[in-house]
Amino acid sequence: MLRQTQGQRLQQKADPQLLMTNRILQMSSMELQQRVVQEMSENPALELSEELARHSLIYLDSSGPAPRSRMLETILAFVAKRLAARPDAAEIQRRHADYYRRLTEQADRPLRGAGQNEALERLQAEAGNLAAAVRWYLAHDPGPLPHLFRILWPFWFLRDHMREGQSWAAQLLAEGDPLDPQARAELVGTALGAALEVGDDEAALAADARLKPLLPGIDDPFLRAVFQLAMAWCAPITGDFDGALQAATESLEQLRALDEPFWTALAVGSLGTVDKILDRDEDALRHIREARDLGDRFGSSTWLAAWSRVQLGTLSIMGGDLRQARALLDEALDLSVAARNTAGVALCLATYARLASEEGDPGRAARLAGAAEGMRRRAGLRVWPTLRYAEAELVARLRQTLGAERFDQAFSAGSGLSRREAVTDARSQPGTRTS
Repeated sequence: MLRQTQGQRLQQKADPQLLMTNRILQMSSMELQQRVVQEMSENPALELSEELARHSLIYLDSSGPAPRSRMLETILAFVAKRLAARPDAAEIQRRHADYYRRLTEQADRPLRGAGQNEALERLQAEAGNLAAAVRWYLAHDPGPLPHLFRILWPFWFLRDHMREGQSWAAQLLAEGDPLDPQARAELVGTALGAALEVGDDEAALAADARLKPLLPGIDDPFLRAVFQLAMAWCAPITGDFDGALQAATESLEQLRALDEPFWTALAVGSLGTVDKILDRDEDALRHIREARDLGDRFGSSTWLAAWSRVQLGTLSIMGGDLRQARALLDEALDLSVAARNTAGVALCLATYARLASEEGDPGRAARLAGAAEGMRRRAGLRVWPTLRYAEAELVARLRQTLGAERFDQAFSAGSGLSRREAVTDARSQPGTRTS
C-alpha cells in the first residue's frame, strides 16, 4: 500500500467518497479476484457499478443517445492521480489503448454501410477515450495508427473532429517512420482528406503528390478506389476539373464492383459536383439523384441524405425552380442539424444564400453567406475545392450588387450569428429578418 500523509488521512476521513475510491484503488489483483469470487455472482461489472453508484463515485448521464456511467470531475482527477502512481499504470494504459483500437476496427464496416449512424453515435460517445488511445499510440506504438486513421476519417468528417484528426495524421506523417506500402497509403490518403476538410491546400497538394506513386502498390481494391476519389477532390485546387472528372470516374467504376454503399454514393455525388462545374447539367442531375437514392436505400447516412439534397437544390436554383430548391434545402438543413455536422449546416447556409440572391434579396444573401463562412471559421473548416468557385462567384456578385460597404456590413453581421440564429434566418421566408 502507498504511504499517506496525515492530511490525506484526515481528508479521506472527512470525505467518504475519496475513502471508498482509495480503498478500491489500493486493492491488489488477488484481493480484487477474491472479492469478485466472494461477493459477485451473475454480473460482476453491474454489481461493482451499483456499489460505486451507492457511494456516489459514479452517476448515470442520460443526456446522450444512450445512458452512460460517469464520474464527477473531482473524483475523476483523484482516480487519475492514484492510477498514475500504480506500478502497473503503463500496462493499464496499453490495455485501454488496445481496447479502443479494437473498438475502432469493429466500426470499419458499419461506418461504410447500413450501420453508419449507429457506429457514429458509439464512437462519439467514446470520443475522449479514442483520443486518449490515439495519443498513447503516437507516443508508444504508432504502427497501428495509419489503419485506425483511415477507419476514423468518416467519423472525424461527420462528427466535427477533423481538426484533431488532421493534426494527428500530419504529426505521424512528419515523423517519417518506416511503413509498409499499404500503411503508408492509408496514412497519406487520410492526411489528404483531412487537409482538404480543414482547407490546408499546401498540405493537401503535398499529400496528393505522395499518394500517386503509391497507388500501383495497393492490393486492396477498396483502398485504391477511395484514394483515387481523394485525388479527385484535390484536383480542383489547381483548377484541374478534367483531372477531377477522370479520377472520380475511375473511382466510381471500381466502387461499383464492391459492396461499399457509402463510398459509392460519395463517388457518384462527387462526380455530379464536377459535372455541374463543367456545365454537364444532365450528367450532374443523374449522378446526384443516384447519390441521393443510394443514400436513402441503405438508409443510415444522414449526412449523405442532406448533402445530396443540397446539390439537387443547387440544380433547382440553376433551373429556376426556386420553390423546389427551398423545399430541398429545408429538408437538407433539418437533416444536417440533426446530424450535428458543421460542414453540412454551413453548406446549407451557403446554398440558401444563393437562393436568397435569386429571390432578389442580396442583403439577406450576403448575411447567410457570412453565416456559412463564420461557422466554418470557428470550426476550423473550409469549403471543399469542388465547391469554392461557386461560392466565390456568388460573393463577388453580391459585393458588386450591394457595393463594398453594404456587403461587408451584411457579411460581417452574418458571420457573427450563432448556429441557432443562422438556422432560423435561413428558414425564414424571403423578405423577413431575424431579430
